[in-house]
Parts: sequence; C-alpha cells; structure tokens
Amino acid sequence: MSSEIGTVDRFFQITERGSDIQTEIRGGIVTFLAMFYILAVNPIILSSTSDIDFQQLVGATALASGISCILMALYARFPVALAPGMGINAFVSYTVVSAMGFTYHQAMMIVLVSGVLFFAMSVTGMRSKIIQEIPRVIKVSMSVGIGFFIVCVGLFNCGIIVHGNGSALTLGDLGSPGVLLAFFCIILTVALWYKHRWYAILFGSLATVAVGLVGGQYFGWDTVVNGTSLIPGVGTSAVNEIATVPDLGLFGSVFTEFTMFDVPMIPAFVVSIVSLLIVDIFDTTGTLMSIGRSTGIMDDSNEGEISEKALEVDAAATVIGAVAGTSTTTAFVESNTGIAAGARTGLMALVVGLLFLLAMFFAPVFSVITSACTIGALVIVGFMMFSSIKDVDSNDPVTMTTVFTTVIMMVLSGSITDGIAFGILIYIVGMAFTGRARELSKMVVVLGAVFVAYFVLTFSVIPALS
Repeated sequence: MSSEIGTVDRFFQITERGSDIQTEIRGGIVTFLAMFYILAVNPIILSSTSDIDFQQLVGATALASGISCILMALYARFPVALAPGMGINAFVSYTVVSAMGFTYHQAMMIVLVSGVLFFAMSVTGMRSKIIQEIPRVIKVSMSVGIGFFIVCVGLFNCGIIVHGNGSALTLGDLGSPGVLLAFFCIILTVALWYKHRWYAILFGSLATVAVGLVGGQYFGWDTVVNGTSLIPGVGTSAVNEIATVPDLGLFGSVFTEFTMFDVPMIPAFVVSIVSLLIVDIFDTTGTLMSIGRSTGIMDDSNEGEISEKALEVDAAATVIGAVAGTSTTTAFVESNTGIAAGARTGLMALVVGLLFLLAMFFAPVFSVITSACTIGALVIVGFMMFSSIKDVDSNDPVTMTTVFTTVIMMVLSGSITDGIAFGILIYIVGMAFTGRARELSKMVVVLGAVFVAYFVLTFSVIPALS
C-alpha cells in the first residue's frame, strides 16, 4: 500500500508541491460540489431551444466533464477541473440554435470544428499570438457582455422578465410561486456569496429545491414559464426514479445525426465558428493562467512548460465536449475552491473527473432542478464576468463605446455573435475617427472584415438572391 501511495505521490508531484493525498482528495470533492450546478444548468440551457432529452444532456455534460478532468489530471497534472462553459452554452443555445436556426446537431458540428481549430492553434502557438493581438477592451467587452447576456436569459427563463407590450421586456408575474422561488434563490445565493462562502451556489440551489418541493407537494405551487415548470417535482420537473443507467445517446451524434444546412446559412456557420473561437480563447486562457499563479506552481520560469500542457488539454476538451454531445468544455474558475482547500496537483482534477462520471448514474435527480433553482448561479457568474470592467479606461471614449455597444447589442439582439461583431466594428470606427487607425492590429482588421461580410451576406446578398 505504501508503495502505491508513493507512486501516486511521485506521479502527481504531491509532496513536491507542498500537499498530501488527503488534501488533494478533499480539494477535488470541494471543487466538484462548487461545480455541481453545471449538471443542471447546462441541460436546462441547451434543452430550452431544442428537443434534446434532458437526461441525455445530463449524461453528455457529465461524460465530457469527467473525461476532460481525467485528461487534465493525467497529462497536464494540473489542478484544474473542466466542464461545459457558462456563456458558451448560452451562445450555442440562444445564438446558434435559436437565433441562427441551426439544429442542435449542426450546432455540435460548429463546436467540433471550432474545437479542432482551437486545438491546432494551441499546439502551434497561434493561440498566444492571437491573444496578444486582440486589445484588452475587446476581451473585457466580451466578458462583460456575456455576463449580462446569461443573466438576462436566466431572468427570462424563470419568469422575472417577460416580453412586453409596447416594450421589449417587462416584469413578469412577481406574485406567482415560481417567480418568488427564483427571487428566493437569488437572494440566498448572493447573500452567501457576499460572505465569500464557497458553497454559495451549491447551497442556494439545493435550498431552493427543498423549498420548492415542499411548496409543490403540500401547498399546490405550480408555475409554468415557456412550457416548463419552475416548481421542483411538479409537471415537467417531476422525478420518477433516483438512479438509472446513464443515457449516452448523444455520444457521437455530431457525426451520425448531422445533416447539411442550406447554402444561405454558410456565412452564419463560419461566423459562429470564429465567434466561438474568440470567446473560448480568451475565457479559458485567463482562467488557466490565474489558477496556475494562485497555486504557486506557475511563475515566469516555468509558465511555458506547465501552461502549454494545460492549454492543450483545454483545447482537446472542446472536441471531447462536441463528441459527447454538449457545448464547449473548458476550464472552470470554480477550481479555485479546491485550491483554497489546499489542492495543488492533478490528483484534485482526477477526483473531480471520477465524481462527474459517477453523477451520470443519477441523471433523473437533476431533472428536478428547475430554472428557478439555478438563477442564483447565473447571477453570480454574471457578477464575476462583469467584474472585469475594472480593467478598462473609463476616460477613453473609444473604450467605453466599445464596451457599451458590445453589451447592449448582445443583450437586445439575443446574439453573442452580433454583440461581438458590433463591438469590434465600433472599436475600429472609433480608432479611425480618433486618428489611431495605425494602432489597430491585423487580427482586429481581419475580424472586422469577417463580420462586415457576414452582415452584408446575411441581410443583403442572400435575401436578394432568394
């Protein structure tokens, strides 16, 4: 037994990094509990615009997360857990499927192609070059915009805001049990987050489920929004069993169920891939670097060696997610909870991966978790993404118009792609009008040209030829 422990210690460099096996296991459990919500939130988001079975999405989410975490543990030996990314899943569901009109499996092909390109960029070094060429204001604009977007989507899905008469949006029925339950989730989750409790999202969601189950079973609560019940255990969220054989019906469906789309949709297909690449590059790189430095295992002397393997796994996870049948799988900032508990090695990621695989057997349980029980998680994620606004120069009019345009167009158009496109175009125009056109990088100019072509083809050329 001691020799086996010694082998694990040497493989993961546990003692070398100032940790021990018990601490790594504890860190893995803590991290999984902090990420637990993704097993409900991701299926809720992806199923809201498609007819894909909820339990199949739970299986796909758990499978992609489990395999990616184990790969990170064994190859990169890095204390980072991965799962389908928040914001990116909203992009796939509400922009690619709902707004652009692609089927779910066509959307998975977009994820797969972007993942293959993403992996190629990572192993060839292009990823770092692209990051250097994109100005900070565009990176911040995307982060803030996506934060606003997913909160807006969350509020809509739980009935707090609805389509208005005479206005784009208005308040929903704030007196209905389901909407009040959603407010309870937000208040409790945010209150715990204010106190820096790592379990804020976990406890907020589970407590809301408990309150909702009692209300639904004993007080007759039943609120339906967009055809889905907000009350746990009622209607569409009723649970008939606790454990079952995992439903992995989505595995490989990107190949078997994919059907070719019409020619007019080619511009949208290309732009979706570009947008997904941009979002993934900046989202995951920042997460990995910040986690690496917070652990103390990455500094200027070894950043290249350690981060290279972690970046490669992160890129490969995108492909893994698409094949499993879910949106882009990426590094999760919640890994910091395990690190705060003392974890410093890939053993932590291995524990998280195994727990995700185990969770596949309890997919029916996750169907009880409704939008009202996860809105707190979306609000917290939105808060964290909005915090990057501090990194922009508020005295520069080009900077502020870029951020504002990206956010407002992303939210009002219901499209992350359109928000990014308008933000980049207004940035280029602003730099030109203020005499700073020479400061524009080639990458920004290329992206601007791609988005102009996208708008012209989609709204002028293709309609004229139809």
